[in-house]
Amino acid sequence: MTNIIIVGAGQGGSSILKALQGIEGIRVIGICDANPSAPGMLLGKELGVKNYTDLNSVFSLANCDLIIEATGSSKVQEIITAGKKDHTAVVDSHGANLMMTLVESREVMMGKLHNEAVKLSEMSNDLSATMQKVTRAMEEVAAYANEVSQKGDDLVDYADEAVERLNETGEVLSIINFTATQTKLLGFNAAIEAARSGEHGKGFAVVADEVRKLAVESTVSVGKISDILKNIEDSVKTIADGVNDAGTTIRKQAEQTQAVSSSIQQVEAMAQELTALAHSLADLA
Repeated sequence: MTNIIIVGAGQGGSSILKALQGIEGIRVIGICDANPSAPGMLLGKELGVKNYTDLNSVFSLANCDLIIEATGSSKVQEIITAGKKDHTAVVDSHGANLMMTLVESREVMMGKLHNEAVKLSEMSNDLSATMQKVTRAMEEVAAYANEVSQKGDDLVDYADEAVERLNETGEVLSIINFTATQTKLLGFNAAIEAARSGEHGKGFAVVADEVRKLAVESTVSVGKISDILKNIEDSVKTIADGVNDAGTTIRKQAEQTQAVSSSIQQVEAMAQELTALAHSLADLA
């Protein structure tokens, strides 16, 4: 540990004291100035560094390894050289001036660093706030995409159900067509029997003929209905395929939206980390 005393507590000595604080292996054990209200003296009190107003008190310290002469006075330099102990080294005013220049440059640099760190922190906060807005927007889009995807699945289910109903209707029409065919055959048989009955079967023959005509018309109608239902079924299947394709696309969009949202959250986390680093940098400066 190197024990240092600073002689001269003006702005230069004050800057040197401030710069030496916290450096490992260095301890400022005192600061000396004839003016007890000098900036360095006041700073020394704040930092717990002992104040001296008499150089002779400094010379009496046995544990002083280095004296920094920060007054720039040749007379003070002579007094220090004559009064210091043999083992105590001295940094004269030229060395002190160089040290003060370095300290001032450091303070200017640290000031700029602090200002830039503050700007960086503000920019990081703005970025974080913006990314939070984007995240909320993407969450809304994702929720909407999921909802649309669910609606698409529902539409596919409805379309499949409609196809099932059409198939059931086709089965009913098949039964009707079969019944009409049987009725038509029954009408033919009845007409034959009526013809065999002569005059007594004329009334029955008229009824049988009407039944046969009705069966024929039913068969024709069933055929037309079947054609219409076939067209409807084809259209419903086309719609179902389209909805299914749209649902697949929407699900992919939802997955992509989730991926984008995840990336945005990562950027937001990095922005927050950047803000923390900027705060640390500002504190360091």
